[in-house]
Amino acid sequence: SACGSSKSRMLWLVLAVVALGYAAPQLNFLVAKPALRGAGIPLHGTSSSRESTRGTHLNVAFGGMALATLGVVATRRQQRLGTAMRAVTEVAQVKLSKIIGGKATPAPPVGPAIGAFGLNIAFFVKEYNALTADKVGEACPCIVHVMSDKSFKIELKTPLTATLLHKAVGASKGSGKAGTDIIGTITVEKLEEIAKIKLADLNCDDISRAMKIVHGTAVASGIKVEGYEEWLATSVPKPKSIMDRYGPGVSRLPAPWGEGPPLEGADEAEAPEPEPAEA
Repeated sequence: SACGSSKSRMLWLVLAVVALGYAAPQLNFLVAKPALRGAGIPLHGTSSSRESTRGTHLNVAFGGMALATLGVVATRRQQRLGTAMRAVTEVAQVKLSKIIGGKATPAPPVGPAIGAFGLNIAFFVKEYNALTADKVGEACPCIVHVMSDKSFKIELKTPLTATLLHKAVGASKGSGKAGTDIIGTITVEKLEEIAKIKLADLNCDDISRAMKIVHGTAVASGIKVEGYEEWLATSVPKPKSIMDRYGPGVSRLPAPWGEGPPLEGADEAEAPEPEPAEA
């Protein structure tokens, strides 16, 4: 800070004055003229003595200025090194959901959201369009990680689930009346395809539960999934209680859907009934 730098400069000046106080008696040899042979040593009070004293004072002044300058330079250099070694940290995140790949512009919502943190809007637009050059015209949400030095990192996300569902049925938006107005129908295979696209952003690691999550969005948008009830009978069953939840991974899912042990009673349910013996 400014206060700390001023204190450092004052400290260097004090040290320079103290050092010169000790070194002043030894600086006479720098300006003292050698006595001529037979002329003897100049007496105190003569013009030669006064010139020698004046020269000593000048040397002391120049020495003090040099030491003070070196102190200020050293202080500034230390400050620059401290600034350079300071870690760059993330200070904010900006989520842009309504943005089209390859067609970003400084207009809202991009400009106000990015400019509020002092970022270079033109540079962001150029970098985002380059990252989404293979997805021109598609919805490509992203998260902008704002750093402390005004730089940023772009993290691309998958399209919104509702957007993928609306595109699958050829609609621009949802019905607005879930369970009453049906805007379209998709198959279980299409539901699985959308679930695979969204799997990276969902809180699960298996397709089965991802399909259930996507199906919930489909119902809210007024989209019917053909064959969903039949598929649901073969999917991962719900846990008995909240304490028996499987977690987001697949290690605790019961077999054959995951790596955990099979559910109790599953073998008995799958085992065929014995045929009656003939008389």
